Amino acid sequence: MIGALFLASALTVVDGGMLRVNGEPIRLIGIEAPDIVGRCRKGKACPEDSSRRSKESLKHALRDPITIVPVARDAYGRTVAIVYAGGLNMSCEQLRKGMAVYRPAWDMGRRLARECRFLTRR
Repeated sequence: MIGALFLASALTVVDGGMLRVNGEPIRLIGIEAPDIVGRCRKGKACPEDSSRRSKESLKHALRDPITIVPVARDAYGRTVAIVYAGGLNMSCEQLRKGMAVYRPAWDMGRRLARECRFLTRR
């Protein structure tokens, strides 16, 4: 899948930080978005409004061409990737809009910190 291009029709948005492409779950690198209430882990706060807004934000930001650059697999076996849509880094966009929070421990190789210029000012 490295450097692969996907059409938006082969892609669905699961939540504000995860996509499904051809059935494969893809986590956006370096961010945590609110979990969808139905998928919320026990003991974790998952406000319905913020999870819905985060998911809709990602959905509306997606436009062709979509490029997925796999980086690693997470503890659940999902592909962690840098996802570009219309030339924009979707993790950076979700952070910029306040729809996710930056998790340095999830930013393998500080790739996201290098691309999201506003993160270097923190």
